[in-house]
Amino acid sequence: MIALLLGTLLVALLALWPSAHAIDDPPDKPAVNRRVQEQPSTCLFGVYIQDMRDYQFAQNSFFASIRLWSVCPTSKQSPLSDFNVLNANSINLGKIYTEKVPNESDYFRNDAEVYWSTRTVDGKFYHRWSAKNFPFDRHTIVFEFELLKDDINSFVLTPDFTHSGFNSIISNNDWIANNFSIKEVPQYYSTNFGKPDLSASREGSYSRVKVQLTLQRTRITSFLKLCTGVYAAVLMSGMAFILDTRDSTFVSSRNGILVGCLFASIVSMQKAEATLGASEDVTLTDSIHIVSICYILAASILGFMAYLWCQAGRGEQVLRLNRKIILPTYIISYAVINSLLIAYAAIIG
Repeated sequence: MIALLLGTLLVALLALWPSAHAIDDPPDKPAVNRRVQEQPSTCLFGVYIQDMRDYQFAQNSFFASIRLWSVCPTSKQSPLSDFNVLNANSINLGKIYTEKVPNESDYFRNDAEVYWSTRTVDGKFYHRWSAKNFPFDRHTIVFEFELLKDDINSFVLTPDFTHSGFNSIISNNDWIANNFSIKEVPQYYSTNFGKPDLSASREGSYSRVKVQLTLQRTRITSFLKLCTGVYAAVLMSGMAFILDTRDSTFVSSRNGILVGCLFASIVSMQKAEATLGASEDVTLTDSIHIVSICYILAASILGFMAYLWCQAGRGEQVLRLNRKIILPTYIISYAVINSLLIAYAAIIG
């Protein structure tokens, strides 16, 4: 009997022996980090441009007054307290005002009450003005607001498309504002900014709200002020073709007129560059001044050739050629070239 019990126990031990020494399978690892699987928190973020003025082309800046607001489901979230304005030169951040208000909107429908916050941003912003097609230029003004504290995996901004916009006073006698847009864009960096809870190889990624507004010039008064001088210089240089080159006393007068016109054109070009700002682009005003200088130089060369022809005894033919052919061609061709330059700039904008 005892032998039978021992045999049964031995058989049972042999049957259980493989499972006792089996290696446990490693637990399944999640394919995605739990934090990434969770949906990031969000707050509504609105932007209203209250005022824009003092457009400084030479300094690549302008003044703007902007009102921001946020709507959050909890008081722990406050995007207005930890954001950065990317294109700000020098700004003042107003005080944050926060209220707990009844939720009568379509935002966060499961919450009976939400936290509404607002603050203002005033100051000078950077914009690289392009006067290439002045005075028919159009400029896309950009404001960018980026979160600093939470990355995009834990918090994102939701633009308030319904209530964001701009004040109609921005459109005045000089400018028209239109094409307002607001959108959220993720911003990725090639660094984690040394944050200890992130791996060294992980990139930093933050939520950014991008606002765009188009400004279009409406008046050409400034253009006329900048180009009237050079137009007058070209017309005066054309008067040199009327002078009788056969009279030696008119030679010095003609040269004096052309030198004065050339000097006036160069000064006018420098004034336009100082007003609109130095640029590597060839602007419309640059093109007009360059063409004008070339025409004045051409008038000087033709005047010198006329003098040589007069010395050769062909004074009567030279005078008739200057007054009836060269002068009309000079004025008409200059007007046509200017019209083409201006039409091209007006189309391109």
